[in-house]
Amino acid sequence: MDRQGQADTSARQREQVPRDAPRRTLRFSLAVASYALGSFNENFFKEAAMLMVVSAGKGYLQGWATVIFTTPYLLLAAAAGWLADRFRKRRVMIGAKVFEIFAMTGGAVGLLLQNWPLVMATGALMATQATVFSPSLNGSIPEVFARRHVNAANAAVRVCVMAMILAGVGLAGVTLGRSGPDWARGPMDAGLVAAVAIAVAVMGFLTCLAAPNRPAADPGKRFPWSGPADTVRRLARMRHDPLLALVVVADTVVWTMGSLEILVINKLGLVQLGVGPKWTGLMVVAELGGFGIGGLLSGDVVNKRTGHRRLAPLAAGMAVFLGAVPAVTLLGGEWRLGAMLGLLLGAGFFGGMVLVPCESFVQIRPPPRQRGSVIAAANFAIFLGIFFSGPLADLLNDNLPPTASFGVIGGMALLLSVGLLIGLRRIETAH
Repeated sequence: MDRQGQADTSARQREQVPRDAPRRTLRFSLAVASYALGSFNENFFKEAAMLMVVSAGKGYLQGWATVIFTTPYLLLAAAAGWLADRFRKRRVMIGAKVFEIFAMTGGAVGLLLQNWPLVMATGALMATQATVFSPSLNGSIPEVFARRHVNAANAAVRVCVMAMILAGVGLAGVTLGRSGPDWARGPMDAGLVAAVAIAVAVMGFLTCLAAPNRPAADPGKRFPWSGPADTVRRLARMRHDPLLALVVVADTVVWTMGSLEILVINKLGLVQLGVGPKWTGLMVVAELGGFGIGGLLSGDVVNKRTGHRRLAPLAAGMAVFLGAVPAVTLLGGEWRLGAMLGLLLGAGFFGGMVLVPCESFVQIRPPPRQRGSVIAAANFAIFLGIFFSGPLADLLNDNLPPTASFGVIGGMALLLSVGLLIGLRRIETAH
């Protein structure tokens, strides 16, 4: 048997890994814990930084921060996919965690000195480690679990990660909001944020040491020297698989909308509603909490033969909740916050019902030797959308009240629903 045949045989064997291997499942769970801790750290640090710049009168940095934080996902997607396929995924993940410790150390210095360029650079470094870590972790799911269990495993991973994102965002607001109106200038609060970030980075490194040590999927894979151009070509090749392409588009739009909502929520809570950083952070928690609940209950929406048809009405559900936000201004002050939390929870729920199954589909659709690269390409598309959400959020925040901006985002959800309905019908007709 030649080298190609041996690699394909090995790949088929990895596809048939039994789910009931306790040790392997435990090791994978620890890898997920490491990933979740990294998600906590990235969002805790980023939300704390965004709240600090808004309260310091530098709100214009929000849009620029989003651009800076997402650039590594665009520039390094091809390299991250290559690493996930070329080397043992455990080694790649451990290397990313070591990098995170150094990044958070620099971030701690930036927060303590109120050095905003250094804080922004730390956000870019955190995004770099996440870019490298994600394809290796997500690509290992089909290697650890049998194919029929990939969806359930992926849903559990997403909910776990979402819970840590919730914790990170919520704790950032609570931490910085505890000392009153002068919190943005409080070195003790900045020091607490820095200490938490470094401690979590160390914990993530330690848990990652137990990650599954599976063989490399494609040890002979060549490095993508063309970088982003290689990723763009891989995305273009998805046109030969229309269903995969449509799922990646839906995934990208939902993530872009989520990024927009968070950037608008900060102004909504701190400026329009004037509820302070604590409740502003909890509004983000409501949004992401809905994502987690929806993802957990989403099941096989994308993978069942007729389940794809559900994507369009689920996206329409997002549009209903987001489109209702402008009506909150008609309510009395004591009802506004509760209504906002409920609407954000509902919008997040329907977003999770779309998002999590789409990401599961992206994991199981490609062949094993290309899985890391396809996941990285999908990440590239997602973060390209998030990249542009920064300037778009600035445009909305400069020209519309935040509640009206949510109406615009609801219109995006409605367009997604219509696009999914038309696209899925064309795919079904073609087959």
